Amino acid sequence: MKTLSILIGKIMVLLGRLLNRGSVLPGYYALKIDKHLLEKITLPKNIIAVTGSNGKGSTSSLIVHILRSNGYKVTYNDKGSNLTNGITSAILEDISLSGKLKSDFLVMEVDERFTKHIFKTIKPNFVVITNIGRDQPPRQGHIDIVANDIKSALNKNMTLILNGDDPYLRQFVGKNIYYGIDKNRYSYTQNMFTSLDMNYCPNCHNKLEYNYYHFENDGDYYCSKCNFKRPNIDYLVTNIDYKNNTITVNNKYIIDMGYNILFSIYNTMAAFSLANILKLNIEKTIQAIKDMKKDTKIYHTYEYKNRLVTVLNNKNENNSTFNQSLLYIDRFKDQKVIVIGWKEISRRYEYDDLSWLYDIDFEILNKKNLECVVCVGIHAYDIATRIKLANISEDKIITYDTLEKATNYIKKKTKGNIYGILNFDYVKPFNELMEGQNDN
Repeated sequence: MKTLSILIGKIMVLLGRLLNRGSVLPGYYALKIDKHLLEKITLPKNIIAVTGSNGKGSTSSLIVHILRSNGYKVTYNDKGSNLTNGITSAILEDISLSGKLKSDFLVMEVDERFTKHIFKTIKPNFVVITNIGRDQPPRQGHIDIVANDIKSALNKNMTLILNGDDPYLRQFVGKNIYYGIDKNRYSYTQNMFTSLDMNYCPNCHNKLEYNYYHFENDGDYYCSKCNFKRPNIDYLVTNIDYKNNTITVNNKYIIDMGYNILFSIYNTMAAFSLANILKLNIEKTIQAIKDMKKDTKIYHTYEYKNRLVTVLNNKNENNSTFNQSLLYIDRFKDQKVIVIGWKEISRRYEYDDLSWLYDIDFEILNKKNLECVVCVGIHAYDIATRIKLANISEDKIITYDTLEKATNYIKKKTKGNIYGILNFDYVKPFNELMEGQNDN
């Protein structure tokens, strides 16, 4: 059954390549033939899993790029599916008919709720947990449910690579390695966000205090009543230079990044920390990070008639990605035209849940340099309602049902630099309509 399962899976992989089709069918059919296939195959000794609410795709892609730049053969589920069938499909591409994976590393981007299923048969020795936050509420429920699913999948022999700035991640226990960011010019001492995932000490339930914040819960936290506090950071960003897109780690290593945005620093630090744990060549690792191609589907800048256009891909149903974008936009003091919208809420379920809109601190936009907010798409009026509640003047709130109408208004009726906070389904069409061929 094992050999037949692998053979059928490989045929499906080949057909997928020829037809340029998706990532789950080879794994689906292989596991239909032999549901115990993953228990029967021989995997490499180094297995890396990357999970979390945000950033797992970008982080795992960077890890794979670093490993390959160091000369290793890597199997990676890069075709888009981070569930069981998708990971199985990736393995089938590189496995022999006898069931041996012919790679030095297996790197898995894993849906946070599926760790409890996947880790039963594929046991990673390195687990990167980027963060846990409110995401897709109808599917995920409360963040504690997600965290408990991950905890149930872990064991004490796994090396965990964690953001030490996030108090919520302190509940994960293994061979913990922490990365984080030192206080810098972009840190702040008064909390800027109202909807936090963690406010109180998990030990004594006293309210947490902060020496400084970086973003939402992330920062230098401590409890004044017990010993709960930010851990010692193994890999610390000691300087941030957004102008030159560089960070300095442990006052020693200068890393040139592709993006000058906070979430990219945390993603980079997760990958850099893992590379050091694996004892990879440090020069090759730093060069690989520098050479990593920008994903213009995530972050893209260009000019339209001498106006800067910045497009940030934001996963809707997730307040943290929006808040990161708002914090990024707030760094600049130019006149701003903000565009917010999406084509659909989700392709996974029927619910049009909008509760997460009220966890986003749109109040950050309420500044004198805000020219207008253009709300677009099927929920344009819902977005506009939330923007109005941020005390932004109604004459600055514009609604359109289509991107064509919205971009036409932006081109003809506005003057400021343009910032798009858009779901992935609007990123490409927006760029095309804004003449994104004038790329930098």
